[in-house]
Amino acid sequence: MNQQVTDYIQNITNESQVEVCKRIRQLIHENIPNVEEQVKYKQAFYSILGKQVCVYFPAKDWINVTLFQAANLEAPAGFFEKSDHADRKTIKIRNGKEFDFDVLAGLFKKLGEAQ
Repeated sequence: MNQQVTDYIQNITNESQVEVCKRIRQLIHENIPNVEEQVKYKQAFYSILGKQVCVYFPAKDWINVTLFQAANLEAPAGFFEKSDHADRKTIKIRNGKEFDFDVLAGLFKKLGEAQ
């Protein structure tokens, strides 16, 4: 794991968002083989051989997760945010709201298999 991403997560001021980002990071590494991570534009970026797979960052009351090359990914109704980009899927993990990390892990797994 990249120390730059570790520092990025540790510097998030909202402790619940720190925990969510740690969980997201763990799921990415468990489900996407050979993924590389870095911080760009104040966001945690993940790629395989230079090809972006996903990114996440804290926002006001949520963590924003964007999956790239995701046109064929499916999830329960309401899991993804509405988007004008067919190849990207965005998810908001809202502070204090229940979230199904198993679904997210499955999406990461499918992204990893597609690489």
